[in-house]
Amino acid sequence: MADEIQILKNFVQGKLSDKEFEQQLYTNSALEKRLSDSAINWYGTYLQDTTAFLYLIGQNYTTTEGLLNAHETVKLFLDKIGIEVLTSTQRSEDYDLLLSASPKYIDAKADYIEKYIVPKDRTLSKSDQKQYIKQRYAELFKYQTKPPKWIQNPEWPIKNDKPLYFLGQIEMKKGDLFHDEGSIYLFIEAETGIIETVKQLY
Repeated sequence: MADEIQILKNFVQGKLSDKEFEQQLYTNSALEKRLSDSAINWYGTYLQDTTAFLYLIGQNYTTTEGLLNAHETVKLFLDKIGIEVLTSTQRSEDYDLLLSASPKYIDAKADYIEKYIVPKDRTLSKSDQKQYIKQRYAELFKYQTKPPKWIQNPEWPIKNDKPLYFLGQIEMKKGDLFHDEGSIYLFIEAETGIIETVKQLY
């Protein structure tokens, strides 16, 4: 048991690499058993209908979001079993940096962001990373005059790993044709010229 707890402590302290921790999840049966402990009361948390182990193996350890989720879950697990540990803030700092540099009108999937937006060179300063992320968003998510003003969550279409070009949006008024007010967002695929629309209602 001590070895499994040490693995968890090392991970949240930043002493065990993400890759090594993921490997432990898939190969260490004792760790799996420890993280699957049914005696832990997860009521009122995001783990109440699952186990820490199942949640952890469902994370993507190549993305900033997945790593933060894993880090916070292991920290929560240790708290639940009464083990206090000084944790690394690197994961939350990386995620906060990504959020602060991401436009509010874009909500791309985590794996896409990691592949095309986040700088591969992690030795860059935080300000340089932030500038790089903003530049990549501007290069990939282009629009004619101004970005979409979404009514609901952003739904910018991406085809073949390429965001479509945003042309503009049209307001829909309640009437014979529409029962609710909203907007239709017009996008065009540069290679084919095909127009794609996204409809959102209030």
